[in-house]
Amino acid sequence: MALCLLLLIFALPGNLSLLSAQKNSTRPKVGLALSGGGAKGLAHLGVIKVMEEAGLKPDYVTGVSMGSIVGGMYAMGYTPDSIARMFSMFNWEYAMSDMIPENKIIFHEKRYFHNSIIALPITRDAIKIPSGLISGQQIESGLNHYFWPAATITDFSKLPVPFLCLATDVVTSKKVVLQSGYLPDAIRASMAIPSVFTPVKTDTAILVDGGVVRNYAATELREMGADIVIGSYVSFKGYGEKDLESAYGILKQIGFLSSLADYEEQKQQTDILIEPELGEVGTLAFSNVDTIISRGYHEALEYRDIFKKLADSLDAIGPRNPVKALPDVRYYVFDNIRVTGNEKISDDQIIGILDISPGENVDRDLLEERIELLYGKNWFEKVRYMILPGDEGLTLEINCIERPRAMLYGSLYYDPVLSAGAVISISARDLVVTRSVINLDSYIGQYYRGRLSAIQYIDKSQKTGLEFSLFTDNTRLPLIKLKDETIPMLSQNFNISLSLSKRLSLNHLMSLTASFENRHLVPDFLTSTMINRLTYDYLRLNYSYKVNSVDRKYFPRQGITSGISLSVLKMTRGVVKTGSRRSVYLPGNEYSPFSFDRNYSARAWINSYSPVSGKVTLLVGGDLLLTTGTDSITSGNDCWLLGGITPLTDRSIAAVGFHPNQITVRNAGGLRLGTDIEVTRDLHLTLDLNLFALKEPDRETGFTIIGGYAIGAGYMTVVGPVRIGIMHGLYDRQILYRPVKGYVSLGFNF
Repeated sequence: MALCLLLLIFALPGNLSLLSAQKNSTRPKVGLALSGGGAKGLAHLGVIKVMEEAGLKPDYVTGVSMGSIVGGMYAMGYTPDSIARMFSMFNWEYAMSDMIPENKIIFHEKRYFHNSIIALPITRDAIKIPSGLISGQQIESGLNHYFWPAATITDFSKLPVPFLCLATDVVTSKKVVLQSGYLPDAIRASMAIPSVFTPVKTDTAILVDGGVVRNYAATELREMGADIVIGSYVSFKGYGEKDLESAYGILKQIGFLSSLADYEEQKQQTDILIEPELGEVGTLAFSNVDTIISRGYHEALEYRDIFKKLADSLDAIGPRNPVKALPDVRYYVFDNIRVTGNEKISDDQIIGILDISPGENVDRDLLEERIELLYGKNWFEKVRYMILPGDEGLTLEINCIERPRAMLYGSLYYDPVLSAGAVISISARDLVVTRSVINLDSYIGQYYRGRLSAIQYIDKSQKTGLEFSLFTDNTRLPLIKLKDETIPMLSQNFNISLSLSKRLSLNHLMSLTASFENRHLVPDFLTSTMINRLTYDYLRLNYSYKVNSVDRKYFPRQGITSGISLSVLKMTRGVVKTGSRRSVYLPGNEYSPFSFDRNYSARAWINSYSPVSGKVTLLVGGDLLLTTGTDSITSGNDCWLLGGITPLTDRSIAAVGFHPNQITVRNAGGLRLGTDIEVTRDLHLTLDLNLFALKEPDRETGFTIIGGYAIGAGYMTVVGPVRIGIMHGLYDRQILYRPVKGYVSLGFNF
């Protein structure tokens, strides 16, 4: 200790000659302690950068909370600049919400992700309140990614720079020193802010953020062997009397009392302490990476000369062993694969989705993709991997926290077409047999709709499935031509279908579907035709190929939604109800008003979203529809409906400038362009326009050209997206509706 004091004194000008007499002494060790502080901890990188520029590198590193992430990366051999790039590239929006991009979710599950206000488990027990707002799915994925080269190092003293971090055991209320084990887990425990992140459970402890009891680990550096301790502290330093006049100030001060008292003790163990002044920077300001690092750098510059003289003094005693960064590991070869934490879902199911076998070369990207695939199945609250060396070789461990077998989702929705209603969904898996999913979706309102589906996957990886489904809806069609009159009608449908589907990747789905469709059209009022109900029964065979790679369900920033659909349809029965008289027509009836000819249809669509700047997204899209038949509404063949900001049904085509389902079409082709400007977080201004050439059912030759544009605003709220705007449609056959119209919608849709 005396030698270290001399070194610090000799670091002053004019004393280097005295140090030459110490050449035969053992070179003192330098330790670096990095505190917690959320995003403020990025300032540590500025401090480290000044140290390195002065030629001073630590022999030991300790970290707490955010300091454990920065310190762990630095201990692996990453440079401050490379760590800064990693933080800049990391998607903190997803990490701090447990969200994953829509394009990481399995196709069948996309409708449930980020599409409800509530998601509650259906169990025999009471509703379980989570132990933290964020389970850490994305945080742990990021830690596994960046600490991949150190995955097989279980003794942290064997890292290029020996390292440890601290956590707190909430059972014993004591600090826990983490210096061995799985490095990403240790860092995840050290940063588990109580009530924000769920704790990390071990066999003997429940671990949360180390800053609860010690937010700055200088004593541990001394115990590791450090003779000189340099510290960077960016966390809360306590309020003065003036700031304690509010309840918030008093509560915050009380919450940090233990940690603040400990910090005063730790300062006594510190030789050089830097406390970067970060002012208004918040603990979650991860978007300000460069600014925070810069502030840490400039605060440390006043110590640069001291660092330089200390480095020269140490080098005069003896050279420091060079630090060799861990080599990049392209892939691991696992001898064993095991699953832990699963009770309801079998190992075979999980490993089947994982689709990795012992003896294979497994790289980081592949493993992350398969973990995202498992998480995207919606089976787990959290699923992660660990790479564990042992006597039996290298083991890949998949650790799961399962969701209940059944989940209830709920939200509210309103627009002028569907009116107000509640969206209620239930999803249950493996209730009867394994690899099965039952979904019940409903929109409860005046214009109801419901869907019941049961999927049985027939392969181990659950890419191929057989699905039975029932669908019903009650939808108002604004303008339907019935003989010589155009009137509003209710469309009431009931469909039964059987599908064979094949998921080609996360975002690509191919299916072949046979269905029976029962459709009723009910005029709003009795016309001169005296018809008060039309009924159609169809048999349909459909092939479809769909792509959905957008990153967000609402206000997407990038990705594509596209597809093709080919159908053949045969009408098997038609019914006309006039007053109390009911006339049934079958194929071969000479006087039938219905057409029983086989009808063919083909549809293709694409919407491509591309970011052109940080806040602006461009949409380019198009639609193509070709059908045969459909010469009148009573013919009963394949009619489609055009209009609306978004499609209302699976037989709708979106077209701004027109109300949903406003125009009945037989053939159509169109282009659309759109711009989305995110003015501030979650607030969007939109501009959309489209141009269509279409053929109505009663048009024998030629095409009608229509166009429309819309200007609107949208905001993503906790209850779903809110959209409002005004639009103008150009259509020479437009009746009943004005060219200029408004639109509004609120909530998560069916």
